[in-house]
Amino acid sequence: MSSRHELRRLIANPALLIGLIGTLAILAIGVLGGMLAPYDPNANLSMIVKHLPDGTISFKVPPTLPDSDHLFGTDALGRDQWSRVLTGAWLSLSIVVVAALVRLGIGVSLGVTSGWYGGAFAGVVRILALGITAVPQLLLAIMLVLVTRPLGVIGFVASLALVGWPEISEYLRAEVLRAKAQPFMEAARSIGTPGRRLITGHLVATVGPQLLTVAALETGAVLLLLAELGLIGLFLAGATFLVGDFGPVGPLKGRVSEWGQMLGAIQFYAITAEIPTLIPALFVVLASATFALLADGLRAASDPFSPRQVLPGTFGVLTKVLVGALCFSAVGFIGINVRPGAMTMEDGRQLAARTAETTWPGSEFVAGVARYPSGARAVDRPERLTYYYRNDHNEVLRISFQNADRLAVEVRKYESEDEIDFNGLRALPAGLISYETPLRLAEQNGGFAYRQFQPSYLVRVILTWPSDRDGPVYVVTYTPSSARVDPLRICCFDAKTGEIVDSLVAPRVTPPWPVPADCAVARGVFRRVDRFQGYFVNGNGLSVGTESNLNYQGDNFLWIVGGQGTPRLESASNLEDMSARAEMVNPSPPSTIAGQALSFATLRLSLPGCWKVKISVGSAAVEYTLYAYPWDCRPRHEQFAPVPGVTPLPCTKR
Repeated sequence: MSSRHELRRLIANPALLIGLIGTLAILAIGVLGGMLAPYDPNANLSMIVKHLPDGTISFKVPPTLPDSDHLFGTDALGRDQWSRVLTGAWLSLSIVVVAALVRLGIGVSLGVTSGWYGGAFAGVVRILALGITAVPQLLLAIMLVLVTRPLGVIGFVASLALVGWPEISEYLRAEVLRAKAQPFMEAARSIGTPGRRLITGHLVATVGPQLLTVAALETGAVLLLLAELGLIGLFLAGATFLVGDFGPVGPLKGRVSEWGQMLGAIQFYAITAEIPTLIPALFVVLASATFALLADGLRAASDPFSPRQVLPGTFGVLTKVLVGALCFSAVGFIGINVRPGAMTMEDGRQLAARTAETTWPGSEFVAGVARYPSGARAVDRPERLTYYYRNDHNEVLRISFQNADRLAVEVRKYESEDEIDFNGLRALPAGLISYETPLRLAEQNGGFAYRQFQPSYLVRVILTWPSDRDGPVYVVTYTPSSARVDPLRICCFDAKTGEIVDSLVAPRVTPPWPVPADCAVARGVFRRVDRFQGYFVNGNGLSVGTESNLNYQGDNFLWIVGGQGTPRLESASNLEDMSARAEMVNPSPPSTIAGQALSFATLRLSLPGCWKVKISVGSAAVEYTLYAYPWDCRPRHEQFAPVPGVTPLPCTKR
């Protein structure tokens, strides 16, 4: 037959064409979806604001219907569903393909073995298959997911694979029995063909086309089972976080959505917002229908009694196209999503120093920046790692490494892209900590909460040594794409130790006398929280701040950042006078300010001296040591009203 005749038969098989094109498109989404997503898939918006061409402003409460800005609308948390579908494709399809291959492997091996050899082994396989088939697939999958939950991804994939293999096994067993009875098998056996050759040469050629059809059907079946588990709240999320009082604790990681996870909200919003919540379900159904059409087209193309049958050579070409697309998808996925570890700040500095020495000899390293845009899915590593060098003429050389990859370097003279004032910056030394520690601390101190309400943003971790500092520091900035939202600046972190240091070089009140050597006072760090600023002592999930760097006998007003609940004074003891009492006055529940939980209270100390204090808000607590100076040491102490239970003492050292 001519190639034109074969092409005509392929065109006459619309199920095959639609299924093949749709499958290739789904695989492309799995590889490139994260790069094509227009928004951060995890950005929460409590209100969808749109500026219309006529100058008016439209306000919508999520979930919203599809529009020009959000092709699939938004979910109940205001997240763009098209972005979540694209970024979740790689995880969902990876699970589906791996589970389908494992299911196919189990079914093929047991079906071929029991059909070829028969005997007691075939009986055991049939009894086991009948027993598993008797239990509904969804119910069995739920039980397996719950049992294998400690195994994580492996357990989830195994649960999807272990519920569908009996049908494959029984089908292939019947096909093998049918093939064994064919005359060409008898002829091959009569001339002494070994059993292994009969299986690999004749049997595989007979059942091979059916295997491709079964593989397409099982892929769609696994995808539907994944969706069913998601509907009842069992899904494999994109990431796991330890949750503390500030929110998730850990570095900035890619929290990839998953299609089953998206379907989990349907049971809560399907009545009040039908269309927006059903859109992910429609996408999953279309994807599953694509695999079903591919299976039907392949069956028709390989059926010898079908008018749409193609020649074995043409069917082999189709098989190679599908297998090649799957292999290229795997390679593309690994190339785009699985990359070598990101360089540290110090590793990049060493490479940049060599480039700077050849480009501008004698220039000095004055700034380093790690950039994390919201559009990049691999936000566990910088999208760009940049180093700035300055020469004697105060000119700037920018050396950037794309995706923190040592092989992707970009050099630009007289160019800066990170809004840094290079005037007065000192040269940075070697041996400084990398950007991960400041980023993690910034996330815990309001950065994570800030990102959740921004659909698009840029995070910068900036390393500099300003002239008014004693050493180099890191600053983390969060810049939204909208000019109507104020950026967030979290400063500062010691670039040598990673400890939080004063956000500004603020003046400190000179104490009347030094703190006694036996009183290990916790050092307060100057910090701003929205319009409030003071000296904070940082603990595990809780920070306690005062307006001054000194504490005094009497009332000391406190700002408490973190925790959920009303502040409590768990314990307080004066190390010099154990009979002295302390109490917390007028504690207030926390309110959210600048993305952080902020509560207020007053710490009342009856006597001066060295105090050991423990303050808690909910499950978060901080324990620290402070030194209180006598009442009369407080500036303008005569303006303060008497405090019950506190006898003012003169400003003299006891």
